[in-house]
Parts: sequence; structure tokens; C-alpha cells
Amino acid sequence: MKLSDKTRRLLETSANIGIVVVTLAILWNFIWPRIHPKRQASDPVVGSSVSLGGVDWNKNGSTLLMVLQEGCKYCEQSVPFYKSLHAQRSGSQPRMLTVVPGEAASVTRYLSEQGVPTDGIINASLSDVNVSGTPTLLLVDNTGHIKNVWVGKLDANREKEVMQKAFGIP
Repeated sequence: MKLSDKTRRLLETSANIGIVVVTLAILWNFIWPRIHPKRQASDPVVGSSVSLGGVDWNKNGSTLLMVLQEGCKYCEQSVPFYKSLHAQRSGSQPRMLTVVPGEAASVTRYLSEQGVPTDGIINASLSDVNVSGTPTLLLVDNTGHIKNVWVGKLDANREKEVMQKAFGIP
């Protein structure tokens, strides 16, 4: 079956228009996110307050919040540092609380398996503490205001800084 010249040109034009439309759609998907990036949650800001149900900041004194997440390799790599922090503190100060999203039983099992030392587990989403990445350490004063923030796997210098700020070790 032979197509007429008019039909052949119509099919070629339609195919070309289709190719242009698909190409524009693909380019749009690559360019649009760069022009209008998604807003990411900002990290906690020093001086801002933290509100978590069941936590009496005044009773706690100084509190080190360890914001972790199940399956986070950097959280797991930081466990020896958390154990060192727990061992270095004098008495129960600063209080060390762990904030982890997920089902309570699963979270408790995860922390136990990892050997994370904690004075209490708070089951809350990362957005509840305005955290966008884990691990994050927040040093919170007795009024619930953030004094210091450390995000990610810490190098030796930043670990030393946590010790100095949390324990007053020079």
C-alpha cells in the first residue's frame, strides 16, 4: 500500500512535532528543578526552642539530644562516640536523650542492637525537632533553647568540641 505524498508529509510532520514535544518535556524535567529547587527543612538554629512532649527541660538541666534514624550508616558509625560521651559525663549531666522516628518497639530494638547509650527514648519525627539529616546532636539548656548544633558524622575536632560544650571540658 502506497501512501500519498500529502499523507506522508502529514505523518512526518506529526512525528516531528511529537519528537519536539517529548524533547521539551524531558528538558523541562531537568531544568525546572534547578530553577525552583525543593525547599528542604532547615537545620535547628542556636537560640531556637525545642518542644517535645513529655520532656521537662527545667528538670533535666542541660540535655544532649541525639537525633538518629534507623538504617543511618553515619548514626551507626557514631555509636562509639556516643558511648564515650555517656562514659565521660559526671553523674547524669548532661542528660542524654535519643530522638528517633518510627514505631516505638522497632526504635527501642534498634537502639538496643546498636548499643546506643541513652537516658530516654523520644519517638518523634525529624521535623518535630526541625532536623533534616541524621545524626544530629542538639545541646539544649534548661529552658528548652538550643545552645549548640552538630550535624552529621563528626571528625575528631568536632567530637572534641561536643565534649567541651556539653561537659565544660577545656
